Amino acid sequence: MRPKKSAREYALSMLERFDRTEQEVRSRLKEKEYCREEIEEALAFLKEYRFINDAEYAKTYIRVYSAKKSIRKIRFDLERKGVEKELIAAGLEEQPVDEEEQIRCLLKKKGYLPGEEMENSDYQKLAGALFRKGYSYQVFRRVLSCAAQEEWD
Repeated sequence: MRPKKSAREYALSMLERFDRTEQEVRSRLKEKEYCREEIEEALAFLKEYRFINDAEYAKTYIRVYSAKKSIRKIRFDLERKGVEKELIAAGLEEQPVDEEEQIRCLLKKKGYLPGEEMENSDYQKLAGALFRKGYSYQVFRRVLSCAAQEEWD
């Protein structure tokens, strides 16, 4: 039988495949039943050598998903991964998310033409889909009112 990997080795092998937050690494090490001291030592090592950095993780996540997800959804995902709210706010300030452009793209994809009247059932379906994805009603209404006055490419 092969000896069990150290917490540090296991954490490093996890990070070979994907970046992770401190909370994700901590949780995984707990699941593998490493003792608290081993976990803390491994996390200290990972932080010291910058293998984990929640601020950088948040910035990268926001950069990757800023064109696909709402601000609410990005915040929710990062908070669930254990990133502090201040780090998320700093990342969002550095990499703004243009929810209006995302909604415009979705409207174009669905075949909505500016100035065209939208059926009530289509409006409700679209609004429901956007709300479930974390977009606000105010942004949705603002995009629709602008679309009534402008032409899209």
